[in-house]
Amino acid sequence: MNTALTRSDIRTMARKAADYITFHCDGISEGFEITHKGYIAFIDYEAKECSDERQDLVLVAAVWDPAVWDRAGRECPEIAEALQLMLN
Repeated sequence: MNTALTRSDIRTMARKAADYITFHCDGISEGFEITHKGYIAFIDYEAKECSDERQDLVLVAAVWDPAVWDRAGRECPEIAEALQLMLN
């Protein structure tokens, strides 16, 4: 049985996802999984190149509808929604 995730746990999941995108993005849109305390999150993101205010080319990743499941396979939409807010 999973224990309920705290706000700190959800921030940890968001930080793991953000780190993955930062270090593995390379301009390719993809999906990946992260795990934390028996929960699995699938994060799908789209990578885009954009110009910033200085006209430098920067890479931006937009996260699309993350999904989260607990160890029993039950979907956790409230955690997925929190991740969505933290990642975009």
